[in-house]
Amino acid sequence: MESFIFERLYNPVNMSIIGAILMILIMLKQIHIMQLNSYNLDQQIIWYKKNTKLLAMHYVLFFSTIILPLIIAIAAFDMRKIVSLAGMLLLLIFYPILLLIILIENLPRKQKKKLIFTNRIKRLIVINILVYGFWFLLSFRSGDILVIVLFALMGVALCPLLNFVSFLISLPIENALRHKFMNEARDILVKHDDLYVIGITGSFGKTSVKYYLNSLLKNKYSVCMTPESFNTPMGATLTIKNDLRNIDDIFICEMGARRIGDIKEICDIVSPSACIITDVGDMHLDTFKNIENVKNTKFELFDSVIGSDKVISKFDKIILLNGDNELIRNKVSEYDISNKNIYFYGLDSDNDFYAKDISHNEDFMSFTLTSKNNLFSDVTFETRLLGKYSIKNLVASISFAMLLGVDEGSMKKTVANILPVPHRLQLLSNDKNNLIIDDAYNSNLNGAKNAVDALGTFKDYVKVIITPGMVELGDKQWYENNVFAEYASSLVDYAIVVGNTNRDALKTGFEKNLNSENVILIDKVEEAIFYARNNISGKKVILLENDLSDNY
Repeated sequence: MESFIFERLYNPVNMSIIGAILMILIMLKQIHIMQLNSYNLDQQIIWYKKNTKLLAMHYVLFFSTIILPLIIAIAAFDMRKIVSLAGMLLLLIFYPILLLIILIENLPRKQKKKLIFTNRIKRLIVINILVYGFWFLLSFRSGDILVIVLFALMGVALCPLLNFVSFLISLPIENALRHKFMNEARDILVKHDDLYVIGITGSFGKTSVKYYLNSLLKNKYSVCMTPESFNTPMGATLTIKNDLRNIDDIFICEMGARRIGDIKEICDIVSPSACIITDVGDMHLDTFKNIENVKNTKFELFDSVIGSDKVISKFDKIILLNGDNELIRNKVSEYDISNKNIYFYGLDSDNDFYAKDISHNEDFMSFTLTSKNNLFSDVTFETRLLGKYSIKNLVASISFAMLLGVDEGSMKKTVANILPVPHRLQLLSNDKNNLIIDDAYNSNLNGAKNAVDALGTFKDYVKVIITPGMVELGDKQWYENNVFAEYASSLVDYAIVVGNTNRDALKTGFEKNLNSENVILIDKVEEAIFYARNNISGKKVILLENDLSDNY
């Protein structure tokens, strides 16, 4: 019976099929992680270091597969006799169970952000299949059943490593394609020599400012912007190639960064004539390592605009900076900025443009935009957006539009109708008894505090926060999550901590001012929303503060 099972299970065809199926499932999961990590090499390595537990079964399979031939060699029996000894436990019980566990772990399941089969992903799949094919070819050339079994088992064990090797093989190909596309984008911009390029960067707020500014400038100009959160060199390149029109006057280019030099790379493509820096703070510290590197990278945009001799006939070179941020103020003091069109904006009155008389009710917030030295007359605006940080982002957008000559009347109408950028303090529910504020995109300490402040403006509501906390903060991650939770604990009635990533830091912080029974631990955000709606009584406003993607 044992021999029959062994021969049925461990024949070359069956082992190849089992190995191929498992390797394909593992490959799809791994390349999805690579896509979520933006195909970034160091980010992928960080993911491997942080997720060793997810790869535990692969380690077990690897080392046990090394042990198997040793058992055979020491016993000096043929394969059928080994099945009746220690090898039987491995081959008939241990391996099938282990392979089943790996299969279950890698089966397709519901994902927050699905794998998108882009051309790059298709190329990566092809390279993976070639690597797998070479692996199996090595085993079949031997013609030995034991070698084929070992290679199939080892292939499954090493599949994450083989995927990483395929990723490394693909990098020179992808870099060559990137340079080709970037050069094509540069050629397009050279022909469009009177295009005014506005670069927007910052640790947070840049996407919102981009959308608001786009809405305001369209009152007077033809405008193209990088869509959604396209803020990489390839995002800018694809927008130029696919969306930029000959009639466009202005190109608004969002610029993101995870490491030193990222902003400069985008600037080298688009040659910005204007600059907005929205904020500098603790973001992506896993790769930046410290706040000084974050600041210097954001100012690569500033350096590009200051150092550019490009002249656009219609517009002045303009630099607009968040003057409430001390890091930005200190960095600017290092430059000779005399006779430069550099302006500061914010909520403090020492800025060139600032908001005053901020008031709010459940339907609108209102504020008066004023300027130092009477650059413009005071103008009062109403907005449906939530939170003081949204007001600050509007101040940046309106001020810049004013500097480009957009009239007040059209801007007042536009501001009154601007909707929140998706997942950024977006009011989702019209059910007055279950309001939901979606602030799920890429949380940071300042933004998270601002979201809680916005939650606090809802009077006569039970206030609930649902959060997995913040990530990519390096050594500061536990501390900043704990600080945020303690801050929120005095302003909310219930806190639901999602997942395990920051569970201890958040729970400890929330319990500073909340009873432990009002701090609930739940694994998934969907379950947390269901719990809040159905298990917490009263008229509720629920804040979804950050949502981690599947690579966390």
